[in-house]
Amino acid sequence: MRALVLPSLALLCLLPLNSAMADKGKGGYGWTMKEGQTMLSISATESMNVTQDLLVATLRYEAKNKDLRALQNDINKTMEKVLETARKEGDVNVTTLQYNVHEYTPPRPRDLQADDWEEKNRVWKGQQSLQLKSQNADALLALSGELQDMGLAMNTLSYTLSPKKAAETEDDLMEDALAKLQERALRAAKALGKTKAELRHVKVMHSGMPQHPTPMGRMQTMMMEAIPMSAPVAEAGEARVNLTVSAKAVLE
Repeated sequence: MRALVLPSLALLCLLPLNSAMADKGKGGYGWTMKEGQTMLSISATESMNVTQDLLVATLRYEAKNKDLRALQNDINKTMEKVLETARKEGDVNVTTLQYNVHEYTPPRPRDLQADDWEEKNRVWKGQQSLQLKSQNADALLALSGELQDMGLAMNTLSYTLSPKKAAETEDDLMEDALAKLQERALRAAKALGKTKAELRHVKVMHSGMPQHPTPMGRMQTMMMEAIPMSAPVAEAGEARVNLTVSAKAVLE
């Protein structure tokens, strides 16, 4: 169901063209104006609430080890198994994301001597993430549960609009806005004793779609291993899509 908001239409300026302006040819508008014509600047904003149809999940595998080689080998082997599992689900698009490794030394307790604290406690920490996208929410959620059971932690899980649905929605809004612009231009022409209105120099401004991933927080791997893993759940919400169209209309 489309929930449309009444368009916000603004008559920015009415510029009558006298004979002196007509002598100047295009008059700065990019086309030739005729004597007796009037320039109207107008805009309309349309909005629509649309049910989100694309589920996106970002998961990560993280580990630590005093031995750099052993750490990276652990991450590489785990992610290899993860990708092998993920690729079996044909309805889910899988993309690997950032892979980083860094050296880490935990803060020294105040009651301990500084001596060789860093050398004894310095470790290597690393992680690699991957992203899942699908319009088949059940398939993605089931796969996410499997990957969590393999030791991955959920970073974000959120719904958004697919590019196709976003484009279709914006096209609908553009058509509605153009129809309102034409109607308003004709009304302005009639009020000024004119009979025609032609839209020119039309500009469509996309405001974009809100995307608010839901942070899942950090989870301890040992907790996930100790507790039987259930698949995560998600419920699609609505995204508000806004689109503004502006134009210059020639009234005569």
